[in-house]
Amino acid sequence: MSGSNGGGGGSVFPGPPPPTPSNHHALPSSSGAAGGGGGGTDAALSTILHRLFMSSPAPILRSPMSSRSRAPPSLPPLVSLEPTDGPRPLLDAGDVGYFHLEGHGVPSQLPSSALAELSLVDADAPARRVSNLLTLGFSEEELQEAGGGAEEPSLVFDVDDEGEMDALPAAAEYARRMRDVGMKVVALMFGCPEVGFGKEPFAEGRRKARCLMWVSKVAAGEAAPPAAGKAKAYPYVVGLHCQWEASGQETAPASWVMNDRGEWTAVGARDGALLVTIGDIAQVWSNGKLKKVRGMARPVSSPPGAGHGAEVDRLSVTVLITLPLDSVISPLVPVIDAAREEGRDDEEDGAGDDEDGWRFHSFLLEDLAWRIYHERLQFKDPLVRYRI
Repeated sequence: MSGSNGGGGGSVFPGPPPPTPSNHHALPSSSGAAGGGGGGTDAALSTILHRLFMSSPAPILRSPMSSRSRAPPSLPPLVSLEPTDGPRPLLDAGDVGYFHLEGHGVPSQLPSSALAELSLVDADAPARRVSNLLTLGFSEEELQEAGGGAEEPSLVFDVDDEGEMDALPAAAEYARRMRDVGMKVVALMFGCPEVGFGKEPFAEGRRKARCLMWVSKVAAGEAAPPAAGKAKAYPYVVGLHCQWEASGQETAPASWVMNDRGEWTAVGARDGALLVTIGDIAQVWSNGKLKKVRGMARPVSSPPGAGHGAEVDRLSVTVLITLPLDSVISPLVPVIDAAREEGRDDEEDGAGDDEDGWRFHSFLLEDLAWRIYHERLQFKDPLVRYRI
């Protein structure tokens, strides 16, 4: 940078403003400023630019997925089957799509006993695979045509099919207790019109509930979110997942859940609490008031601090409250009515999508079940095509 411009001795840059008592500081003078004042001006400007551009550290770039997968597990809202705090906990749960449930009454030793029985079932037997598909309502020929050859699920049972579960008494008892808890959770939701369904979805003669026990294999490895396209799923109202199901561990492992934006979140465990996830059917029934989890909760592969002996494949059980495949899914209450009950403008909540307040078209569950089972949940919300 030149100290003069021809014979005028002035800087090529405009000089700084006159110093004031509040901002005046002595600046180092340039050794080259022999006659004119330009050299000192250049030195001052150089010092200012150096401080401006060089004093801040360079930003560190991180992968968003890497940052999320390494974030410490969070704790979701805590809901009780005997609410004493009013609808607030359930309102908070509806804002995130999942919650911990206490007061459920499931014995602490029952999940481990159920898993011990299920571990003896040959999940790779051809007959078992066919039984899985029939329980879900699919056929092997249909899956081959669709190119579906995923490893999950390991086992699927219809909880109300007593003949299939006679040989698994502990697993059958566990599944039925979880089914009863799931139905009580549904009752909580329709009993809370501020966030739930507004009416009894399983009233006499209206529709019938179906309960599935979904047993997945959790491979040993890094505690990272499941890979895209590897985690199979099925539509449901609510899913119940026991985070203390692995016996012999001092700390219950966290679980992964995927929110409506397709992001994985690690959810920590609470002593004795079940992890409940809100599914696609519940979101449609509530006409969009409830947020949902895409798919089901996925256990973290290796719990924090686990030793080498814990690095083995294990099973994880999720119990789903769902519907028969021939069921028609539609909202149970218009958003415009819910907005009036709460004394707010429906436009604030986005209910103006349709003049009648409906956010979803009616559709057949079989169509949604096929899409959820085959499509990659990370890339597209399966309910998008049914939105108004």
